[in-house]
Amino acid sequence: FDPFLPWIFMGEEIIMSARLWTAGYDIFSPSYCVVGHMYGRAETAPKFWESLSRRFWNGIHNPLQMLVLDRIKIQLKYPESSRDFIKKQSLLTGLAHYTMGTSRTVEDYLNLIGMDPIRKLQWSTGWCEAGQPPEYAQDKAYLYQ
Repeated sequence: FDPFLPWIFMGEEIIMSARLWTAGYDIFSPSYCVVGHMYGRAETAPKFWESLSRRFWNGIHNPLQMLVLDRIKIQLKYPESSRDFIKKQSLLTGLAHYTMGTSRTVEDYLNLIGMDPIRKLQWSTGWCEAGQPPEYAQDKAYLYQ
């Protein structure tokens, strides 16, 4: 967990999976649903970002979210978020410790998930949508039967 990504809501899945995969952990897509999450709920139910308004000020969530997204984009090699373009250099605090692993490259991760942040492209990988093992894990195909 990166403690310099407070209240992150958009981007937590991709940065956590990228860090884990580049550290050598494998990613699989189950062939059937094993867990779910309800996105819809009553409008009166409290949302986590509302707690920021109670603690700080109304409307703080979106600016904070945009700020920490740059920290994620740096690690995922978005060209517009390279170190030279970051206005608040404090976003780089502890980045060497809370970044990608060394077992696999971030470029290979991006290819695995079907994303090119340089050309702003995203494509279907097939393995995730079909509930099949990715190319690097064909030896685990027996888990999908």
